[in-house]
Amino acid sequence: MSPKSLAVFIFSMVTILAKAQIDTTKIKSYADQVMVRVNFDTNIENYVYTEGPEDKPLETILSINNKTRASFSIDYRIISATVSFTPSFLPGNNDDELKGNSAYADLRFRFFPKRFIQTVYYKNVKGFYIET
Repeated sequence: MSPKSLAVFIFSMVTILAKAQIDTTKIKSYADQVMVRVNFDTNIENYVYTEGPEDKPLETILSINNKTRASFSIDYRIISATVSFTPSFLPGNNDDELKGNSAYADLRFRFFPKRFIQTVYYKNVKGFYIET
């Protein structure tokens, strides 16, 4: 028997004698479940205004006096709602004496029937200061 024939014979015997593994993974659907999330985020945006020549631009950076945002979200089936705000009891959100009073709040609704996602978003930001 040639080595090639022997290899094919051994491979076919291993294939015939090997048992297929049974998938024991249990899949649970969360389609009818409510998902609740709480998030703390330090990604508060700044606005940058640039003017002057390209080789020496003058930048003005506008920021709000809040560094940490808290979000509360609830999702159920095809709808999601999120409320975000900056709580004053967190460190970095209450430097009012130095930088002035700032406020941040937003409200977001998402609808995602089948393959289509639509978002309605409202944001209210008050009290910008100029960074140096």
